Amino acid sequence: MTILVTGARGNVGSEVVRVLREGGHEVRGSARDAAALDLPDAVSLDLTAEGGSEDALRGVDAIFQYPTRPNGAADFLAAARKAGVSYVVLLSSPDVWEGAADNPIRRGHLPAEAAVAESGLPFTVLYPGWLMGNTRRDWGAAIRAGGPVRLLSPESQFTPTAEADVAAVAAKLLTERSYPGRMLAVTGPESMTQRAIVETLAGELGRSIEVVTETRSEVLARRPEWMPAAVLEHLMDVEEAAVGRLAPVNNTVERFAGRATSFREWARAHKDDFAPRR
Repeated sequence: MTILVTGARGNVGSEVVRVLREGGHEVRGSARDAAALDLPDAVSLDLTAEGGSEDALRGVDAIFQYPTRPNGAADFLAAARKAGVSYVVLLSSPDVWEGAADNPIRRGHLPAEAAVAESGLPFTVLYPGWLMGNTRRDWGAAIRAGGPVRLLSPESQFTPTAEADVAAVAAKLLTERSYPGRMLAVTGPESMTQRAIVETLAGELGRSIEVVTETRSEVLARRPEWMPAAVLEHLMDVEEAAVGRLAPVNNTVERFAGRATSFREWARAHKDDFAPRR
């Protein structure tokens, strides 16, 4: 049985590949540029392009789908069904089911969810918590430079969730088909404020990290080019709403894949990512 992992270069997709390969499963990874994948079975696949999925789907029984672009998902899944695929695990966002109906992240993920629901294929949609790798992406450069972490709402609470744990759940679903439901939230083991997350990183690095509170205007002024302003506005709304209330915590990782990774454990394992570059 070959399992196709789309978005195999991503933080979650790469972990799905690793977990499956360590379990002895046949894995095919796909990316828009297969040359970027260090895999024995890698294919180029652009879900936004018409056709071109035959090589990726040949001999595939199950798919881990990462909706990097919603366009083309329906055509790809139709081709998957024709090719004999029997199960899909789709990575989505909790904004789809717990966020406001008109938020931009929800709008971005809904087409892929609709496509898999209408494909006629058995499927499960995963909704991960606040991914721990976000700290590396959003705060890594500042921490490596010895600067402060700038936050809109340091006391907002989230549930840090390890990408490897999400991948372990996905791998269990893809290989055992043991879950009859169509929706599954995956979280880490505890709700934490952003300030506590920074303090945990500081503790593992053995030095202090200043937390600076910013206004919405200041956050918008340093918006990264890759992030649309509407998405950042929505994320700030979410952050402000998360002050003073615990973030959801569940036992999905324990049920499917063993003990969930704490943020302290993740920070200890990845502290070199936050160390000054030499």
